[in-house]
Amino acid sequence: MFEHTERTSRQLTGGDTLRMIRPMEQRSTLPDRLSNVADQTFDVVVIGGGIVGASSAREAASAGYSVLLAEKDDFAAGSTSRSSRLLHCGLRYFEAPNPVRYFASHPGRFLTSLRMARQAMLARHEIVTTSAARATPLDFHFPIFRDGPYKPWQTDVAFRLLGSLAPKDVPLDYANLSREQALKNPLVAALANTDALLSVARFTEYQFDWPERICIDAILDAESKGAVALNRTSAAIGEMKDGLRIVTLTDTAGRSVEVKARRVLAMSGIWIDEVLQHSQPNVPRKIFGTKGAHIVIRLPAKFRRQGISTINSEGEPFYCIPWHDLHYIGPTETPYDGDPNDIRTEKQDLDFLLSETAQLFPGLNVTARDVVRTWAGVRPLTYDTAYPKGNRSRKLHDLAADGLPGVFAMTAAPIMSHRNAGREVVSILKRKLTPSIAPKAPDYSGTRPAENSNTAPIVAGLLEYHMADVRNAVKKEHATSLMDVLYRRTGLGLRHDFTDEELARVSDVMGQELDWSQAQREQEIRAFRQQTDRLFTLPAGRTLKIGTNADRLQQGDDQ
Repeated sequence: MFEHTERTSRQLTGGDTLRMIRPMEQRSTLPDRLSNVADQTFDVVVIGGGIVGASSAREAASAGYSVLLAEKDDFAAGSTSRSSRLLHCGLRYFEAPNPVRYFASHPGRFLTSLRMARQAMLARHEIVTTSAARATPLDFHFPIFRDGPYKPWQTDVAFRLLGSLAPKDVPLDYANLSREQALKNPLVAALANTDALLSVARFTEYQFDWPERICIDAILDAESKGAVALNRTSAAIGEMKDGLRIVTLTDTAGRSVEVKARRVLAMSGIWIDEVLQHSQPNVPRKIFGTKGAHIVIRLPAKFRRQGISTINSEGEPFYCIPWHDLHYIGPTETPYDGDPNDIRTEKQDLDFLLSETAQLFPGLNVTARDVVRTWAGVRPLTYDTAYPKGNRSRKLHDLAADGLPGVFAMTAAPIMSHRNAGREVVSILKRKLTPSIAPKAPDYSGTRPAENSNTAPIVAGLLEYHMADVRNAVKKEHATSLMDVLYRRTGLGLRHDFTDEELARVSDVMGQELDWSQAQREQEIRAFRQQTDRLFTLPAGRTLKIGTNADRLQQGDDQ
């Protein structure tokens, strides 16, 4: 959903202007994609191809509705790909300064937290039991200090409550470890203020095996049920005509067609206000964005697969999360009203995260030179004046009262409960709209890499994806750029620095499918490098190398 490929320039910190190189488009098929849907009528048009839009399209198509989904960038390119990647158990919804007093003073908020925690636990259970390949179990530790806001008995109560909110076949594996037991864990022993450590709540948390792939899975499943999915196609909501809503679709070359919709779902995340107000300028604000930035570091090998869940200096949830052989730390939680198309980790984000990391692990002396990646996204929370940092309670807005009958928008839908969000949409559709065809059960199992052992791996040593997957991504999964393939279709980008030779091999395979000239292939590589630097490196623009810049931390492995 991020339009970084559409922007021609951006201002750098020093005031210089960098011309952004645009990746190549699939020239031969773009006109056909639009002409094939021109003047068609759909039961549902979904605007936005992030995970909530993709899930809404899948659930609607599975229910028997004719569906078109339009995404202005690539699927999952926005907030979906910028989260903390946790299928968390809902503990964070009960985290508050002096929680007993806080929730006693705000009983309505306790009920909201309870409802959201239940949604989290049910989503955790469903995804782990139906899509096990997309969720990785991790050991997490929540430290409880003598002078901290929580007591051991409070975590006991919280986890007993969480355990009661969903079936028990996906256990929390909760244990309240004594100080002596907890300090046997190297990551816990590296924490600050261990002299004041009372105990540690150890539990199993799950990590999404990259949410971008989960989003693509939903898109492909929706298509198998008859939906039409178009990436790099913007959608503008038009007037009503003969009881149908006109929607104008425009591709990146400026070609436009019109389709008609019985219902329109604005699932465009942080762009919801922009999408709605383009059609009806008086629509009240729906979105409040908060920015979550992360840094990625390489901790000593003895810390691998161990995570920390804690509270930062501002009283907000904070994590150190294992990621393959790396860890990422964050997120920040700052109101964001900047350009939604240019979200990245800024210097103030980096300074805050390094400061919090120093307070968390003072003995590791983590500095900017240890950061191998950064990323940032903006949460599309619900605008509510009672919540200075946005309301996290999911809301499905009926825009009829705002002058857009038949249009709905969803705010504050977290990644982990995307399936439930899609089902809520269908329940609203069914009230007044009869499906066009017989329903089919959605398939949540997820796609697997192409089975072709005769092709070379994309990256030597990372054998799960091969060149056959590159072709498959282009031919069957709508990929038209290196970023599409290497970040969103395979998930390799966040954990590997690609050599020129690796990028050349991938661009050659893509070029064969997309009819790129040699000059176009080289242009695509330059675009990939620029976008990677802009979205995932330090604010100063310094390109860091995974595997070569963490030697100082690694030296502490055996200490």
